[in-house]
Amino acid sequence: MAELIRVPLEADGSLIVEVDSRDGGVVKAARPGQIVADATQTLEAALASLVPGAIAVVEKLRAAKPSELSLSFGIKLTAEAGAVIAKTAGECNFAVTLHWQENRNTDA
Repeated sequence: MAELIRVPLEADGSLIVEVDSRDGGVVKAARPGQIVADATQTLEAALASLVPGAIAVVEKLRAAKPSELSLSFGIKLTAEAGAVIAKTAGECNFAVTLHWQENRNTDA
């Protein structure tokens, strides 16, 4: 069963996100459509925690010197843990595709 949490934004306001009720930090026995918890960190702070992992993957794969590199992953938000990599695309709140194409100078 899904429930709603409020995730604060750094600039102002908040984002309402649907999460699984089994996620930590969610209060049980809520009515459908009721916000059951507030996230413990801002959306921006939660997403920042994923950047080092994405960089590590890209740097490791870049060692193979591909002409193009694309990294796709799903992000799931939770009330207490913030942003985590989703185990399947079907359970994510955000689907993210990062794309790099190195400029190749053919004039040597």
